[in-house]
Amino acid sequence: MKSIHTGAIAVMLMWALCYPLIKLSLPYAPVMITAFLRAVTAGSVLIAIALLINRRFPNTIRIWVYIAIIGFSGTGLGLWGMFYAGKLLNPGFATVLTNTQPLIAGVLGWYVLNEKLGKIPLTGTVVGFIGIIIISTNTLFDTGETVLQGILYVFLASTGVAISNVLLKKIAGQVDVFIAMGLQLLFGSIPLAFLAFNTSHFSLLDWQLNYTLILLSLALVGTALPYVTWFWLMHRTSLYKLNVYNFLTPVFGLYLGLNFFSETLTELQWLGAGLIIVAILLVTATNGGIKTES
Repeated sequence: MKSIHTGAIAVMLMWALCYPLIKLSLPYAPVMITAFLRAVTAGSVLIAIALLINRRFPNTIRIWVYIAIIGFSGTGLGLWGMFYAGKLLNPGFATVLTNTQPLIAGVLGWYVLNEKLGKIPLTGTVVGFIGIIIISTNTLFDTGETVLQGILYVFLASTGVAISNVLLKKIAGQVDVFIAMGLQLLFGSIPLAFLAFNTSHFSLLDWQLNYTLILLSLALVGTALPYVTWFWLMHRTSLYKLNVYNFLTPVFGLYLGLNFFSETLTELQWLGAGLIIVAILLVTATNGGIKTES
């Protein structure tokens, strides 16, 4: 149980690191080019590792189809929607909408995975979402004319990630973790490549050592490692218990902003962070859904 908590928190911290890394990459390359390179680099590294340690590729069409859908929905649609929404919405509003993903996944998991949320986990999930709203309250209503389009992008991204999480849960334990994550990242890089080539010019890419280090950090620390860890955790606990940890990502983002970008936190944001901690304790306090490690 302790390893699950530690692994989930580590994944959220690694994903939170992506936001400042993306910000640091902007002077060197258009954002969609970085998104494409991030996915294809991470996927290629994971497949290379799988080949080196002689892991087997899926031998059924069903698993291949699942992995392709996971890649197109979670990596392709997810990254596309999030990156584009970032241009149209203020950070607070985008954060709140993005964190509807655990709620969407909870509903899908209820029907697809037969994971029934009891009163305490459901309460915890709602408390966590309220914490997200409070954290983002300073910029929540600072919207422009493009807000409706931005909302659409975020909900597409959140739905894509939720669908991929549910499908990942269905195939957990049926396919090698390096193969599954590597292939889904490569599948997901296909629509990202199309968008990168059609919306950006690769001549704008200023490939310096700094950009290489940022890209490798995004691909390996921000993508490959957390994806593998997340899939490993999927085989050991319920999806709704893992998804509540997603609420930690903006909390870690606030911490990084406070310590590395000289940002300040308000009393309301501290309150929101506290509610998120309470939410995680509520959801993970129940004993159901944990599998014994083999």
